[in-house]
Amino acid sequence: MTHSKQRVGFAIFIVLLLAGLGGCGKKDNDETAATPAKKQEENVVLLTKDNLQLITIKSEPVKREDLETTIKAAGRVSENANKTAKVASTLEGRLIKLSYDLQDQVKAGDVMGLVQTPELLGKALELKAPIDGVVVERKSTVGELVGKDTQIYTISDPTNRWVLAQIKERDIGAVEVGQKATFAVIAYPNEWFVGDVVRVGDRLDETSRTLEVRIEASNADGRLKAGMFADVEITTQVAKNVLVVPEGALQSEEDQQIVFVAIGDTRFEKRVVRTGVRHRSEVQVLDGLKEGEKIVSEGSFILKSELLKGELKED
Repeated sequence: MTHSKQRVGFAIFIVLLLAGLGGCGKKDNDETAATPAKKQEENVVLLTKDNLQLITIKSEPVKREDLETTIKAAGRVSENANKTAKVASTLEGRLIKLSYDLQDQVKAGDVMGLVQTPELLGKALELKAPIDGVVVERKSTVGELVGKDTQIYTISDPTNRWVLAQIKERDIGAVEVGQKATFAVIAYPNEWFVGDVVRVGDRLDETSRTLEVRIEASNADGRLKAGMFADVEITTQVAKNVLVVPEGALQSEEDQQIVFVAIGDTRFEKRVVRTGVRHRSEVQVLDGLKEGEKIVSEGSFILKSELLKGELKED
């Protein structure tokens, strides 16, 4: 009787043990089956429509365009010396007439002043404009005694300007004549003017360790004034037809760059990308995105924060 009870007890123990092992196996299988589904969602932020009304999320398609590599430099707008001329007396005498004032327009051959001189036997010396332009400097007054080579006026063509840019020593090797240059001035902060590099200096400033580069730019509307400071960018390379995203779309995560791709209206997938050339507010994407995919251009930091909160909850 005692042995029978022992056999029954042992049998029950074996059954329970097998059942327990089976249950553990089932649990392990269930967890294994659940893992892929979890992985599919671990890089996705899901927002409700109510969430979207409380935050600003803007998206735009990934596009292709040419992206420039540039060198930045400080510069100054100047008269074009090749289109600037001096008006001077060629004889000694007294200045008896000045016909033009600052900012007056003149044509080549216009008589700008008269000098009374004994050398012409009572006839006045005519001071004629050598070029078309605008009076940018007046250095004499009526009644003044003048000699040979005394400068009276300076005339310059305002439709063309120089921008004299100071290039840092480390960037000199990348600059050459013919490159495109763009520049902005304080007076027009949201506008970029365009010019061309026409001369690269051959002597460094010993104090600033910079080299002067001359840029020539059109100024048909006369808005660029001599003496203005300029923020200059000289284009040294152009990456053609590359994938581009706005800089605001990128977020840093450890040593990686990430963006969020819009999947429908309320789902946003984190995507690791590799970036290349940067120019102003645009960045080249080398890997991780396709043309036409919609990426979050504004509000990506909010999505990154939401994703981080979800990861902390899981931990």
